[in-house]
Amino acid sequence: MRATIKDIAVATGFSVTTISLVLNGKAHKISDKTKKRILDAAEQMHYRPNQLAVSLVKKRSKTIGLIVPDIANVYFANMARGIDEACREHGFTVILCNTNESHERDVEYINMLADKGADGILYIMAKDSTQEMGLAAVELMEELKMPYVILDRLMEAKCPGIATDHETGGYLAASHLIRLGHRELACVTGPIGTLADSQRRLRGFLCALREWEIPVRMELICEGSFTPEGGAAAVDQLMKYEFTAIFACNDASAYGVCRRLKEYGKRVPEDVSVVGYDDVLYAEMLEVPLTTVRQKVHAMGMEAVRRLMALIRRESAMERSIIFEPELIVRNSTARVYGEAFSRAGKGEAQPGDRIPSRRGEH
Repeated sequence: MRATIKDIAVATGFSVTTISLVLNGKAHKISDKTKKRILDAAEQMHYRPNQLAVSLVKKRSKTIGLIVPDIANVYFANMARGIDEACREHGFTVILCNTNESHERDVEYINMLADKGADGILYIMAKDSTQEMGLAAVELMEELKMPYVILDRLMEAKCPGIATDHETGGYLAASHLIRLGHRELACVTGPIGTLADSQRRLRGFLCALREWEIPVRMELICEGSFTPEGGAAAVDQLMKYEFTAIFACNDASAYGVCRRLKEYGKRVPEDVSVVGYDDVLYAEMLEVPLTTVRQKVHAMGMEAVRRLMALIRRESAMERSIIFEPELIVRNSTARVYGEAFSRAGKGEAQPGDRIPSRRGEH
């Protein structure tokens, strides 16, 4: 049994009120001798305050909920770790809620976190969430008067959010391949029908093709699932066509792409150049280190926590989203096409280790 204030009162002979004042640092009129006796007894009895009782008094539980679609995804695992570190700095505990990409679980966890008295929610919506479903989840948090920040998968709605400029990210990936002389570029997207970030990465990719006057070949655009299996399945579809490069819209898909290309006897980058997206830990550790678009995951997590804390403290409404700029990280999975190349490819061949900044500037 854990010791209570009443137990300390019995052990020391002081009143519950006196002990409560001492333990809460409000014993301004109590002698140092009495304070010492009470604090010594509390230490000997391994007293710890009942956080539920404290939260009822202070109307603050010092916990936040983090709703993630798939904690097995290295990208979300890295983000969760950064968020946990940032919350600890603020004296908060994180309740991790893994939804397995299910919107229904999103809603269940929002209600559960409200019932448990969480002070706020960091919310990354499931990939099966439509725009309407996402808006419904936001409306639910607002009805529950739950401070929240949406992370990564932003909607077309006015609400506090943190994300990457995915259109610029897609543009950087395609532009890099084009500068290397590639004419036939394939793209493995994420779920296009539901995830706005998938749509934005594809939009940036297509923008680069149009800018370089490259015809868009719809047969080279395959909808994936942000998984290795989705990347592998896309290669199976693409093998019917001619292509020299693939932009996979996340690193998990890129891994599946590289693995399946090898099974077809295609070498990366000698036969096919591959660009990923996210720059997760294993991107640099693959058999052929992956050229990829880096998202600033740690900084995004830190900023999300900072904004949520401000909302919890009611310092401001903070409805505007903050958009982080991506970086292109060039490694060994991309190479120049030799022979006939674009007259516009010109200068600027990227080298491993280069970082190419966004053309679009700060948001």
